[in-house]
Amino acid sequence: MLNQVRIDRRILYSFMLIMTVMNAVIFLIPWQEILAGENDFPVFYSSAQMVREGQSSHLYDFDAENSFVHRVSTKSRAPNNHLPYELLIFVPLTHLQFGTAHVLWILVSLAMLVAVAAMLHNIRPNSSSFGVTFLTITAFFPVWYCLLQGQDSIVLLFLLALSYWSWKRGNDDAAGFVLALGLFRPQLVLPFAFVALLGGKWKFVRGFVPGAVVVVGLSAWIVGLHGMTEYARVLISQGTGGATGALAKQWQVDPGLMPTLRGLLWIGSPSWVPAGIRNFLLISGTLGGLLWAGKRMRTAADTATFDLAFAIAVAMITLVSFHSFLHDFSLMILPLLIAGDAVVSARASDKGAYLIVTLGFLFFLTPLYVVVALLSPSVGLLALPTVVLLWLMSRWKSEHWPVPVPDQNLVPCETMSGTGRI
Repeated sequence: MLNQVRIDRRILYSFMLIMTVMNAVIFLIPWQEILAGENDFPVFYSSAQMVREGQSSHLYDFDAENSFVHRVSTKSRAPNNHLPYELLIFVPLTHLQFGTAHVLWILVSLAMLVAVAAMLHNIRPNSSSFGVTFLTITAFFPVWYCLLQGQDSIVLLFLLALSYWSWKRGNDDAAGFVLALGLFRPQLVLPFAFVALLGGKWKFVRGFVPGAVVVVGLSAWIVGLHGMTEYARVLISQGTGGATGALAKQWQVDPGLMPTLRGLLWIGSPSWVPAGIRNFLLISGTLGGLLWAGKRMRTAADTATFDLAFAIAVAMITLVSFHSFLHDFSLMILPLLIAGDAVVSARASDKGAYLIVTLGFLFFLTPLYVVVALLSPSVGLLALPTVVLLWLMSRWKSEHWPVPVPDQNLVPCETMSGTGRI
């Protein structure tokens, strides 16, 4: 008879609690600097002020943007590279003083994390309790780094979880529409939509397209045609081959600070390697990874393999994103939770399961992030455990996954097939 993978839950939960406390301490240490606008929140707050004061057409003007930023922070910031519809979330916060608005944004972000834990617990009957799921989320340092920076990646994490929640209930169109609302980070959302397209998830794509039209239309309404042209100019300048040096010098953006394939190649490849070879490896790895993730989604034949395919897709877009930082790495909590639930409930004592557990401890080891992100900036190295996790998930056999508990709210396994009928 097959045995369950044995994990001492007391050790596991104690470890998660210790990491959560450590994360909270690291978050509170620079609290005065946070309230003084020494992080990324002033960009959102100031850009929303521009919208509120009728200056939205100048959102992508570097000098105009920083004239508003300097009202709350002494640091100049890089040009805004987000679609402006996102600022509608932040406009109400501009009615408050900066410090108060920042605290409220942190509380809203925490509320979204609670919602993520609730949705994941609700749609995965074999998962741990809500409390344990939330503890696992708070033990993941990139989530706290996002809170520390006042960034918006938790919004995308919430939208991904909501999309997954809708998808699992057969609301494929709604799942696609919801994810399109996350196009303020197109470098993450568009690759996922591409994977879904390759996977034959036509209803998801059918919902995604009108959602994309809505957010682009809202953005054009906010900034006008000139503003959208300037937005395109900013994106092109960051995406061209010669932009890396300009980003590093003018806008203080170092690809080595990205926990992605791009960051890994930037750190790992010797200086004598031609840029053309590095770009070839980046493009090849990106396309190969997305095609592989799409194939996994297309061949998902039941609930368990669909969950795995979704986890692989999220991990893959995090790995191959062209422009992502440590706060965006918070999205990795979704594949880690999905894989973790499967391993803890696995019906076989499989070597791969124990390797995933070992790797999982590495992902949640806060001192590792302190070293690679704060002490000796080399965040690109985090792409390595992501690659290993993807490899382990690709080898995980469906018969080792737990038998799903029947739930009348969940879609029958037959509808998870990759035939395009869902």
